[in-house]
Amino acid sequence: MKGTIGIRALLASTILATFSFWSQPGLADGAAADDGLDDLQEIVVTAQKKSERLMDVPASIAVVNTQSLLQTNSTQLRDFYAQVPGLNVTSSGNGRTTIAIRGITTGGGNNPTVGLTIDDVPIGSATSSGLGDAVVPEIDPSSLQQIEVLRGPQGSLYGASSMGGLIRYVTAAPSLTETFGQVAVSGSTVAHGGEGGGGRAYINVPLVEDKLGLRVSAFARMDPGYMTNVNSGQTEINVNRTEGGRATLLWQITPSVSYQASATYQHMTAGGSSNEYVTVNRQTLYGDYTQAPIAGLNTGYLDMGIYNGNLKADLGFANLVAVTSYSHTVFNGPQDTTGTFGRYLGFFFPSSALPSLGTGIYNYYQTNKISQEVRLESQPGGMIDWMVGGFATNEDNLNRQNVYVADKSNGQNVGFPDLYTVFGPSHYREYAGFGSATYHFDDKLDFTFGGRYSRQFQENASEVGGVLQGDTSYSDLHSNTSVFTYSLGPQYHISPNMMVYGRVSTGYRPGGPNDAPGEPAAYNSDTTTNYEVGFKGVLVDRLLTVDAALFDIEWDDIQLQAASPTGFSYIQNGGTARSRGAELTLTLTPSEGLSVVANLGYTDATLTENIKTSGLYGLKGQRLPYSAKFSGSLSADQKFRIMDGFTGFVGGTVSYMGDRYSVFPTKSTGQRFFMPSYATVDVRAGVTHDDWNLSVYGKNLGSEIAFISGGPLDTITRTGTYSAAIIQPRTFGVTISKDF
Repeated sequence: MKGTIGIRALLASTILATFSFWSQPGLADGAAADDGLDDLQEIVVTAQKKSERLMDVPASIAVVNTQSLLQTNSTQLRDFYAQVPGLNVTSSGNGRTTIAIRGITTGGGNNPTVGLTIDDVPIGSATSSGLGDAVVPEIDPSSLQQIEVLRGPQGSLYGASSMGGLIRYVTAAPSLTETFGQVAVSGSTVAHGGEGGGGRAYINVPLVEDKLGLRVSAFARMDPGYMTNVNSGQTEINVNRTEGGRATLLWQITPSVSYQASATYQHMTAGGSSNEYVTVNRQTLYGDYTQAPIAGLNTGYLDMGIYNGNLKADLGFANLVAVTSYSHTVFNGPQDTTGTFGRYLGFFFPSSALPSLGTGIYNYYQTNKISQEVRLESQPGGMIDWMVGGFATNEDNLNRQNVYVADKSNGQNVGFPDLYTVFGPSHYREYAGFGSATYHFDDKLDFTFGGRYSRQFQENASEVGGVLQGDTSYSDLHSNTSVFTYSLGPQYHISPNMMVYGRVSTGYRPGGPNDAPGEPAAYNSDTTTNYEVGFKGVLVDRLLTVDAALFDIEWDDIQLQAASPTGFSYIQNGGTARSRGAELTLTLTPSEGLSVVANLGYTDATLTENIKTSGLYGLKGQRLPYSAKFSGSLSADQKFRIMDGFTGFVGGTVSYMGDRYSVFPTKSTGQRFFMPSYATVDVRAGVTHDDWNLSVYGKNLGSEIAFISGGPLDTITRTGTYSAAIIQPRTFGVTISKDF
């Protein structure tokens, strides 16, 4: 205990001393001019599958700098999503995360609405059968160059599951000429909890100069816990441990042909969730930072491996790109399901035994995915820039679920026959052809059109048994769909650094079969159509950068997850919805080394007609789940020279997230879980000397207790006790790194 207090005291005193030292007047003012302090840099993105200035892309894109994430140990999407207008991240515990962009979501358990790629490699399942909207790999920033968040449907370039937008992890490519690297260690302490820490390193080596280069990175970290299980008395149960790495080999075969091979691995263990047990009105049942699951349950384990090769060749008339990838994902997440299935225990056990018994579910999901994309891209400089390509993916998913009678003291199976058993292999295939063209009328006016035709084939087999099911049932369901998606619009360059654009784009999720006994056998694809206008420009001679967009997304045949009377989940189509809003990013550089960034988002995402399905209740005008009308952040960072050889920085961020509602109820008398708005304050500071870097940070300084998701433990009636995820309380941390 004394050691714990000592670590916290050291971290806190280091941060406070750093801020007080750098806040003294005259330190920055007296520093000599340093050209390296200029923060306004040209940003290059690859969002449209080619490298181009962010200023020239006719779409709404946010770029997250990974170096700033490393300084504050912001290694997960939930650590920084509030600073990206239009982006929302919710957690349902034990390693499950759902992402939404521009309010396009109906909650967890559905097919994903946001696509994920590492460079050009699609990752994660495209279906709910593969837990595609819940198992989200968190790529460590040490292996990344930047993160690009594409807002609005991206179906013409990225196909299925990008109907709300796409998150693109852009990795750092090996250098063929330089040897360099970095090692770093970090530590943190969290209020109401314990300590965490970790280390990361990377190295780049040109094995054969100008021919062969290797870049290898590795990391391991432990995120501190702060939740208490009042049933078992365990504290800090939501400790998360993650380790992994990435290796990339670049071979410049000839001056015009290169091949890059990469392997990425990540393993995550979630000791528990960051969820409080509350009433539907958010009153805690056992106090702040507490929950009461069966001991040993609500944990999660994720193994992910991604392997890919990328061939690029200059053919003279065009560039050839061929990307081949294979990924393997395993998720195991045992959960306490007493709220849903505990009602049946009285059928089999005497009343005297019931207080010591509950139910758990063994969840096992496995996805093996092979993808291939080949495309030709025109050489730059012509009247028409064009791209044509083909894409194919083959995805095998396996789902095993067993609902069992559990001993409440330890979560172990008491040996009674399983209440339910589900064995559900499924298969998803997609084939697509796509193309795009940009016609340059002159040096100011362009018009872009892109289209994609896709066909999807699905097969879901299931075997359902258990004592509550009775006779084992079997099903083998098939579906096939075809969808055409497109994007088009003009862009007008007022000047080389100022542009206005219009854009119409579409996206979709594939329909598919249901394997819930007694429920609809299939559901249809749903689609989004996005109407958008935007402005991007640098004003007042590099003083101010503006990125603004207005959008209207029409959503048809929305897919909704419902639950059968026996507790099985299934998907059905439920009408129409609309998301309208605006996004604004302002970057101000009023003086040397000073950067001020304001992000604002307004999203009005609502049903435009009553939900038409059974098992769910929603009325026209009600807001879509987890969509905040207002969100934003204001950041300020000042770099300055302290003395010869020493450069410092100090900064802070205020983030705001508006109020939200959870999923729709199952009946008209049901009540949606409401999450009030919240604001957090983060601070950071650091110093660099030669190749050494020290940074300290404080996050959520006010230790705000804020909810980011909430769902009932009883998934059938969706009433009673709720499990609600909260943000991390006040956290202090320090990171030390050495470049070489």
